[in-house]
Amino acid sequence: MKSEALTLKIEKNGVANLIFDLPDEKVNKLSKPVLEELEKALNVIDGNKAIRVLLITSEKKDIFIAGADINEIKGITDSKDALEKVSRGQNILSKIAKLKIPTIAIIDGACLGGGLELALACKYRVAVVNKKTSLGLPEVNLGIIPGFGGTQRLPKLVGLKESLSIILPGKAVDAKKAHKIGLVDDLAREEFLSDTLSSFITEILEKGEANKYLQARKAAAKKRNLFEKLLFGDVLIFHLAKKDLLKKTKGQYPAPFYALEVIKRTHRLKNEEQGLKIELEAFCEVSVGEISKNLIEIFFTNEALKKDSGVESEVAALEVKNAALLGAGVMGGGIAWLFSNYDIDIRVKDITQNAIALGYNQIVKIYNQLKKIRKYTAEQIAMKVAKVSASVDYSGFEQADVIVEAVVENMAIKKKILAEAETKVRKDAVIASNTSSLSISEMARDLQNPERFAGMHFFNPVNRMPLVEVIRGEKTSDTAIATIVKLSKKLGKTPIVVKDSAGFLVNRILLPYMNEAAFLLQEGAEIQRVDNLIESFGMPMGPFVLADVVGIDVGVKVAHSLHEAFGERMKVAEILDEVYQNHKDLLGKKSGQGFYLHSLKERSQSQVNPKIMQILHQVRQQKSIKTSQISDEQIVDRCMLMMINEAAKCLEEGVVKNARYLDMAMIMGAGFPAFRGGVLRAADSYGIDKVVKNLRELNRKYGARFEVSKLLVEMAEKNQKFYS
Repeated sequence: MKSEALTLKIEKNGVANLIFDLPDEKVNKLSKPVLEELEKALNVIDGNKAIRVLLITSEKKDIFIAGADINEIKGITDSKDALEKVSRGQNILSKIAKLKIPTIAIIDGACLGGGLELALACKYRVAVVNKKTSLGLPEVNLGIIPGFGGTQRLPKLVGLKESLSIILPGKAVDAKKAHKIGLVDDLAREEFLSDTLSSFITEILEKGEANKYLQARKAAAKKRNLFEKLLFGDVLIFHLAKKDLLKKTKGQYPAPFYALEVIKRTHRLKNEEQGLKIELEAFCEVSVGEISKNLIEIFFTNEALKKDSGVESEVAALEVKNAALLGAGVMGGGIAWLFSNYDIDIRVKDITQNAIALGYNQIVKIYNQLKKIRKYTAEQIAMKVAKVSASVDYSGFEQADVIVEAVVENMAIKKKILAEAETKVRKDAVIASNTSSLSISEMARDLQNPERFAGMHFFNPVNRMPLVEVIRGEKTSDTAIATIVKLSKKLGKTPIVVKDSAGFLVNRILLPYMNEAAFLLQEGAEIQRVDNLIESFGMPMGPFVLADVVGIDVGVKVAHSLHEAFGERMKVAEILDEVYQNHKDLLGKKSGQGFYLHSLKERSQSQVNPKIMQILHQVRQQKSIKTSQISDEQIVDRCMLMMINEAAKCLEEGVVKNARYLDMAMIMGAGFPAFRGGVLRAADSYGIDKVVKNLRELNRKYGARFEVSKLLVEMAEKNQKFYS
């Protein structure tokens, strides 16, 4: 049998192979047409008495089945639509589970979402040991839950604890971990797959239900049941899982809570159909919510960015095998770690051995954290650290394909170092500056070849923040941009190309918001109240906590550069200016005190710094600032409308390609809540009319800093949205 996506081959010995290979697609997915084909194939298999065992495999390299068709999930309009689509998928996969012959999923590559649910419907699973082999149920990342039986079959197979650790965070496991927890019955090396399968099939056909794989499964289940059922361990597992979810999500993401509740209600049910019905009802409810739609939109934006070269032309990006770094220090150490982690040789230069030592300390610190969580062994770390070499001169720089500058954020110093470095490197090498706000075009003024120079703004801490802003200067070539975009992806980052504008994109939107929080403080809002309200909105930390973490001096310096570029509407709040100019001991976490007092052991937001309160009182007196009662709604509105307005201005000026990329940058670079879909998607939810009306009122009351974006005004007049 041959159809569009499936081929059924039946050997003379009674072994049937159902092969997935979706035409004109890089991955296999369980779309509606594919599921219909699968059902027809299963009917043929069920009616053929000559078939003794069924293998389910994939013809795609490094892909088993990547999941359901997300476009179809995105297109779900109401609960009735969801019920129709998902119940059909449940019924078809249940047909696999009900086949009277042994069924074996051969997993070589990504086996995710609906793909894993299909594998779980099989009686057995064999995984190929391959770097690309991963098994998981990532549905919660799209604001939904597994709907093809995943919440029912996974807990029964591997137990509550392991299944919850896969389903609730939406994380995948590799082949070896899958085997360890009993998710797969056997492992195979690619070169020995045929022999492994032959032995596996012989074992299950000759010994039937007494085969060693089912016996191992029963023994593992017996151990689990002793804890989960007899000792009421399941009650403790559910309690701890919910507690952990609340801590991680702050209750803002409903999908994992739905999944947890479904598993809690069904894990002791004997009737699988009843359990599937409960799963289906929960899926229908959560899939039509706004949060799911927002998270699915983010998924598609991320996919678009993966394919985006950063340029419109067809230029070829340079292949980066060797890199060089100017400036060690903490930030430089983070960048050097990143290159070494992705096995790219990097040569580091600084002016003293002490500075180089600081960079090495940062590299070792990050690797030690990874060793602690068993990501790497000591031997693996030693090999990666060996990718980093250092010197106080330019020796080794002539081999570099890319040079990243990460020295102090001072235009004169950067220009001097870049001009010097340019004479020490190959003429075809790309040079990039890791600057957070300084002009790339200005830095390039004294360079002989400004076309090969661009910005590559990493966010701190480099090992954790996924975004890289790639900044195009006035003379930057497409080749330079394409090279940095490709390199950023190779380093596991998400690159977004932005225009050379003061603050670029993320800081230009983030700093006015932090500045507005300071104006609110001056007018009578309390530090902790503002932080708590903004955290409740969904930001990972409030603006004053963030200021302390970033460093008050760093933030105010960027705020001043924005003031210089954009004038009165970016005026720095008096309290920030006073702290920056006259209180050099109040830098935030790094100096032990800022808006909050910080212990040496850990950050504490519980105690506001009394010195700040004294300074605040003086500023109010000196500047004749009157305080007043400010409502919770006003606090959140002023902070968020400031961000929305500046984001619209960035779009208006062409700082970034489109609204989706802007929103992704703010989610990845500033921690804007993903469940809200990003700054501009949140504006759509708020209502563009309402945004403009409230901004005009704030503009009338507070002046230039709330000057309304022309784009927002036009959109309100035309009844438009950022997302159609």
